Amino acid sequence: MQRSGHIFVLLCAVLGSRNIFSPLRMTGSPSGASSDPRELLQEAMARHKVEKKPADFEAQYNLAARLQARGQLAEAKRHYQLALRIHPEDATVNNALGGVLLASGQSGEAIPYFIAALRAQPDNFDAHYNSGIALATESRFGEAIEHFRAAARLRPEDANAEANLGAALAQVGDLTEAKSHLEVALRIDPTLALARENLEIVNRSLAERPK
Repeated sequence: MQRSGHIFVLLCAVLGSRNIFSPLRMTGSPSGASSDPRELLQEAMARHKVEKKPADFEAQYNLAARLQARGQLAEAKRHYQLALRIHPEDATVNNALGGVLLASGQSGEAIPYFIAALRAQPDNFDAHYNSGIALATESRFGEAIEHFRAAARLRPEDANAEANLGAALAQVGDLTEAKSHLEVALRIDPTLALARENLEIVNRSLAERPK
């Protein structure tokens, strides 16, 4: 397949800001920073539990997830790593740590954690989806396509998975299949502006092809 000359923007859906690629899927972690006193109290309690029981897997994970939700990614990373020392094959923590790395601009470092999550849970939608994002960020579009295909198979009603699959296919020049998946994404969610923009680019590119 020939690479397309156009740049197709990938969609996503949850954590913080992103440049070209939109957010991750983070099963099991709270999303969005909060100044709610109850949230702050729960974080303080989680810190206290970790201090008293540093070998407690749940305590390390819960504190990391709360820190991640508040945007404290460096500290969240450290506590996810501590949780993985206790249970290195845990799919949720591997996916979460990969998400922190990806959100920190370390897409290459994130990929092994998403793959570890998939070794533990081969049908983990979030890990397939996030693997696709990380691989596409590294311009490894062929590999990204396989993970977006798996995500779309696991959750066929997910518009973002279909849109990202379409965008990745367009990047490798498979415009006909890209068009099909972008159309599916927009049938599921007609409000996906980037999917609509990508579909318009694909349609123009197809129209410009020699007959």
